[in-house]
This record gives sequence, structure tokens and C-alpha cells, in this order.
Amino acid sequence: MTRIILTRHGQTVWNTEGRVQGSLDSPLTEKGILQARSLALRLKDEKINYIYSSDSPRAVNTAEEIRRELGLEKIFLSPALREFSFGEWEGYIWQELRESYPDIFKQWDSVPHLVTTPGGENMDLVLKRAWDFLQQIIQTHRGETVCLVTHGITLKLLVTKALGFEVHEWAQTPWQHNTALNIIEIDGDKWTPCILGDCKHLDALEG
Repeated sequence: MTRIILTRHGQTVWNTEGRVQGSLDSPLTEKGILQARSLALRLKDEKINYIYSSDSPRAVNTAEEIRRELGLEKIFLSPALREFSFGEWEGYIWQELRESYPDIFKQWDSVPHLVTTPGGENMDLVLKRAWDFLQQIIQTHRGETVCLVTHGITLKLLVTKALGFEVHEWAQTPWQHNTALNIIEIDGDKWTPCILGDCKHLDALEG
């Protein structure tokens, strides 16, 4: 049986500002670093063999907290795990974009899988690159436990697909908050979700 642990990076400066990140980046906040450390402690007994991460610094820095706590030698980076690219929108405030592009956001709120952002990607493109990479991981690490650190939309799309839903059904799966934890066991063609979108490790930080 192969175990796949999927998670999202910790809180960033742009997360707190309501700003679009996508393929751009902003640093983890102090809270984001603490979130990553709390996640790392939670994962300490999961017997993780390898860590893969998006090559975006916010994901790498989150993965580094996990790597250090687990005592693993290195993190393997892949652009396939990057966030949905929002193209020309990146760096701007979400609310301001909503006011500037009402027609696109009307579609984004109802049928987001049909939206290709200006100069950016769409959900089908993001899911294909991330899902193809996940399949490679499963083939390479049969019988092992692998942790993948990625981003909110990319992560939600992967979980949606893993649960047997189509892209247009992505609302059926939980939103992936910062450092949300998902654990899926794979035995042949059988995919069993053990934990989905869980943030219990953050309770002490929120209290």
C-alpha cells in the first residue's frame, strides 16, 4: 500500500492582504511558519519516506519545516506542483479584481472550471500537470509514504480527482486552508481517503 500525504503551504503575507499569488510568491508570515512547524510535529509519526514540493518559495519553506522535523536529507522540487497561474491578475487584490472583471468573476463563482484567467491557466491545465506528476510519484514510490507540499487550488483539484470527482464537481470537496492535511491510501486501483482538509494541528495557534 502506498500512502500519499497532500498539504498546502503556511500562511503568507499576500494571503493576509487578500492578494493574488499564483505563480508569484510572498514570504510566510510568522503565523505561517508556526503553522508549518505544527504540521511537521503532527507528521512526525507518519513514517514519511520522501518529501516533494512545489518550487515556489512559500511551499519550499513549509516543506523545509517538515523535512527538518522528520530528519530527512532533502526535498525534491517540481514545477508541476505550482499554484494555478492567474497571469495578469497576480499581485493584485482579489476584491479590486472582482470590481474590474465582474463578468469573469460571475463565471468564476459559478463555473470556475470554464475560466482561463488573462495570460494564465485554467483548472484543466493545472490538474493535468499536477495529476500526471502524482501518478509518477505513485509509480516511483510503491509501498512508501510520500508527502507533497503544494497550493490551495492545485491541492483542491488533486483531492477532487483522487475522490473520483470531475473538475466541474470540485465544490464537492473541502477547501484547503493553509497547511490543511490530506492522507490517502492507495492499494492497486483502490484509493481510500483517511484524512481530508484537516487542520486540527492548528487549534493551539488559533486558541
